[in-house]
Order: sequence, then C-alpha cells, then structure tokens
Amino acid sequence: MSKARPEIELNWRDENYGSVYAVAAFRNYAGTFDWSERTHQRFRGCLKRAGFAFHQGRCSYIASSGSREERKRALCDELDRAGFQIVRGDVRGAA
Repeated sequence: MSKARPEIELNWRDENYGSVYAVAAFRNYAGTFDWSERTHQRFRGCLKRAGFAFHQGRCSYIASSGSREERKRALCDELDRAGFQIVRGDVRGAA
C-alpha cells in the first residue's frame, strides 16, 4: 500500500498594498494540520527554493523578487518534485 501524497491548496493573492510589495503571494489553509514534521520540512524547503517566505503581518507566503509567473511556476514545480499534490492553484496547466 503506497502512502498518499500530501495535498496542498495554493490560494494566490494580491499583496501589493501598504508597505508590502509582492511579486507573488499565497495562503494555504487546506490539510496541513495533519502533516508530519518531515512533511512540513519538505514544504519549507520548497518555499525557500522557490523564493517564498512567510510574512507574519499578512499571514501569507510572499515572494518579492523575480516575476510573478516565474515564482508561481517555480513553487508548483518544487512542490511536485517533493511529492505534494496541488489540489488548487497549480499554474503549470494555465496558458
């Protein structure tokens, strides 16, 4: 029996107001409460490699450099390589 891939929803947002400028930003609400610590570590590694960091004031993961499309694509690619199933917000199929 194979293990199910951890699921993630990427709720892409516009965080370009106030003192925050973001190339790309998202919130994630779905399913992470039952992830193991190792799965959370894999997720944080994906964020770092794709150029995202958590912003406490906005409660969002934000990338502030590169292009919007580039950062979104990079995160989706990283998550896929790490074994995550993106159930919402995968930009790789969009034209």
